[in-house]
Amino acid sequence: VGLYWQVGEYISGKLSAAPPKLILLNAYNDPKAANWLAERVHAPPVVLPFSVGGSPGAKDLFGLFDDTINKLLAAIK
Repeated sequence: VGLYWQVGEYISGKLSAAPPKLILLNAYNDPKAANWLAERVHAPPVVLPFSVGGSPGAKDLFGLFDDTINKLLAAIK
């Protein structure tokens, strides 16, 4: 068992005791680790736009804020 697996198991164990409402991740990194953690702690993974243009709804600064808030609210419903 590798070090990354041990760290992941440690983190998921700690989070299982006090589960988060969601797991945040960005659009430009591999979602594999976040999805793995989300599955183990039963929290939805949410991809947030990282800047203007980072998602179809983030066409300007106001759209970035609106899109981010909408994605967060949708995930906790």
